[in-house]
Amino acid sequence: MPDRVREAIFNVLGSHYDCPGALPPIHAADVFAGSGSMGLEALSRGAASCCFFERGPVAVDTLRKNLDALSAGPEATLVRRDAWTEAARRREARAFDLIFLDPPYVDSEDASPSGRVMRFLSSLAEQSDCGALVVLHHRATVAYTDPAECAWQVIDSRKFGTNGVTFFSR
Repeated sequence: MPDRVREAIFNVLGSHYDCPGALPPIHAADVFAGSGSMGLEALSRGAASCCFFERGPVAVDTLRKNLDALSAGPEATLVRRDAWTEAARRREARAFDLIFLDPPYVDSEDASPSGRVMRFLSSLAEQSDCGALVVLHHRATVAYTDPAECAWQVIDSRKFGTNGVTFFSR
């Protein structure tokens, strides 16, 4: 994700949480974490914890190096499994307050209720508290709307060149 898109996302989140430039001590998840840039940024801005979901061997190695370089402690956990199934299946003592969802573009092309993203959000809704947020990164040409059968609502949508970002709230 380009730096300017990441910065814009955190500006929106700072406004949403009424703490510009920071985040409250929330519990975040970085799903399809890659290098972990979104989750690491959340931690640096005040998130209490972040769970990183990534299974690609090269990405996992990069993510581990980044976690080590930034001296991330127990507030950062790495789950090396398929994010589509594992992130929606987690039954932790605390639910995630903020979920960064950055799947491969091919997986986010179908914005319909039967598409992979909306099916994931539906399963995630069962374990998410009201007030939880999902930040979805996708192609700017794809538009997500509120499907009647989903517990999530689109609260904001932005385009940055070829990048699209949709914010869902529960």
